[in-house]
Formats: sequence, C-alpha cells, structure tokens
Amino acid sequence: MKRLPFLFAVLLAGVLLAPLVAASEVPLVENLDAPVVEWFHGEGDDGALAALEERASAGEIRLLHWRLDADLTGSDFPSDDAHLRADALGIANGPAVAVNGKVLPDVRDATLEAALSEASLRRIIAFDGTLSMVEAEGEAAVLIRGTVEPLENLSEHVIVLVTLTEDGAVDAYGRSAAHLVRDMRPEVAFAREVGNSSEILWTMTPDHLEAAGVDLSTQSMGYHLSLIVIEHGVVLQSHTQELPNPTSTMDRSTALTVLPLMGVVLVVLGLVLRGEMKTDEALPSIGAVPWTGEGKVRVIVQAGTAPCTVTGVEAEPPWKVAGRSMHREVEAGQVEVIEVRPSRGKEEPLRLRLSIEVEEQGGWVQTLDVEREDVASKRS
Repeated sequence: MKRLPFLFAVLLAGVLLAPLVAASEVPLVENLDAPVVEWFHGEGDDGALAALEERASAGEIRLLHWRLDADLTGSDFPSDDAHLRADALGIANGPAVAVNGKVLPDVRDATLEAALSEASLRRIIAFDGTLSMVEAEGEAAVLIRGTVEPLENLSEHVIVLVTLTEDGAVDAYGRSAAHLVRDMRPEVAFAREVGNSSEILWTMTPDHLEAAGVDLSTQSMGYHLSLIVIEHGVVLQSHTQELPNPTSTMDRSTALTVLPLMGVVLVVLGLVLRGEMKTDEALPSIGAVPWTGEGKVRVIVQAGTAPCTVTGVEAEPPWKVAGRSMHREVEAGQVEVIEVRPSRGKEEPLRLRLSIEVEEQGGWVQTLDVEREDVASKRS
C-alpha cells in the first residue's frame, strides 16, 4: 500500500524541513451551490451537454459529468461511481439529466429550464472545518477535517457524497469532459440528532486518488471538491470549492511558517492509517444465500471486532421490503441470519441496503447485491 511510505516521507521531510514537502489548507465554504445538475453521458445529444457546460461556466448550475459509457467506448475515464449513482437514480443508460437528484423525462432545454425554476437547496447540516492537500515524495492526499452538526433531525438515509471533479478532463483518446466526476465517496458516520456534533476526518489517500485517475502531485490545478447531502438519491444541500494548491517548493524560512500545519497533518495522517485499520476490522461482513426470486432472502451478517446492531433493511427500487425497521444485535465475531421478504421487483436485480450501528464507529449503510440461484449454479 502506498499510504505508509507516503506518511514516512512526509514525516522525514517535515523534520528536516526539506523542500520536498508542500501543503495547503483552506476553510470549508459555507455558501450553498446553485442547483446540482448531473449529466449521465451517452451517445448523442452533444448540444444538450454543451448548453449545460455554458450554464456551469456562468455559475447557473453545479454540473457533475458522469461518464456512464466509458467502458463501452474504451475510455479510461472512471465509470464505477457513475454506475453506482445512475443505479441509485434508476438510470439505465445515457444520455440522461437529473436536477438535484430528480431525473428529467428528456434532455431538452425547455424541460431543464422548468426543472431549474423549481429547484432549490437548503441547509440541513452545518459543516465546519478545513480542506487540505499535502504532498511529499511525488504523492498527494486530500483531507477534510472538522465537525458535522445536523440542523434538524436526520433519517438514517441521509448521506454525504464527497465528490472530486476535474474541470477539463481528457482521456487516452483525446476525448474531453468538463466537470468530470473523478471520485465519489459516501460518508455516513455522523450523528443524526439535531445539535449533536460529530468530529470528522474524511480522506482521499494517494492510492485511492491514483485508482480514480488523479495525480495531484504533477497537476493539482483544475479540481473542485463538493460535499453533497442526499437522501434517497435526492440532493438536499451542496457546497463546492476549488481544491487548494500547495506551493511547489519551500525554502527553510517558508517551511518554518508551515511547520505547525505540517504537525497537524502528520497527526491527522497517523490517525487516518490507524483509524482505517481499526474501522475495517470493526465493520461487519454481509452476504446472502442465493435466492430463487420468490419468498424470503436470508441475509448473513458477521460482526467484526466490534458488536453491531442492524437497525433496518430496505431494497432499492423497484423492489420493496416489508417490515424493514428492526433491532438485531450481533456480538463481536458472531453471525446472525436475517430474513426479509422482497416484493414487486419481478426479474430486476435485487440490491439491499442494511443500516448498521457499529459500536464506537457510528452508523453505516452497507449495500448487498443478492444473487439468483440460477446465476450461482451457472457460475459454479
């Protein structure tokens, strides 16, 4: 893993005040975004995309460009997150447009104009903290640290999507995409009760950024980071800011002024590594017995090093799960089988979402794709 040598490089360079270290930190922005418009790319309708890009340049919308067809066209643009987001909104193919998480019936300008006239965002979470980027030995990490405080009671379905977009991305074949979503990380580990503040440390580590096709060590300009609050796919709140650009070099006097910040960064990075290892071990593993497509699904939950409580199970549309609220405790290292009865989905793939409270790790939402028996038998 690349995070360990990266951390040691920062530590050594910070101690020696070498010119190899660069870092910057800015406050999280408070201003709400313009309506969030998501473009799911597909063949055709280039004119609609060009119109969206013009609106984004004018500040009328916050544009997110999901390259849904990257695999089909041989592009090296990322597509995994695009498919996850499209699935959450019920989008099978592009081109398609969603305004604040509500999918439009077509991509015509008149339809978009009508949707934008009704679109609005509101503040349901207070974010207070900083956005940082630190670089050493040719590797870079992005850190978001501070507090999250609900301004009203939130359901367990409220998620913060941390998204990193590239202003002008170009793939290996020279095809361009403005405001391309390079990375999306869902964050759910925060308090849901009004006024109950949670400390957060959200990270994009060097190996994670590399997998998303991002190399901030050689090109750190032209990226924006968004904190997007959603519930059942619908965008409720969004804040976007430019990714801070660390100074390319530091002399000894400059390093002395940055040293307090570097001390914080070192502590944070240490916590990131220890925290990620601890969290990975604590989280439960989930699975399901292959299913006929009718009757009950048997969901298997094996707790990690920490006890957990399954508080709810729901199915993504078109499926429904009756009696999804529950309170099933699973002791550390133990296994529980939970039976649920999906309905209405017919032949569509079944994806379940489990809401789980993990001791000392907070609330999590884990997804589970349930395999059909006939598919499992063919694979075996």
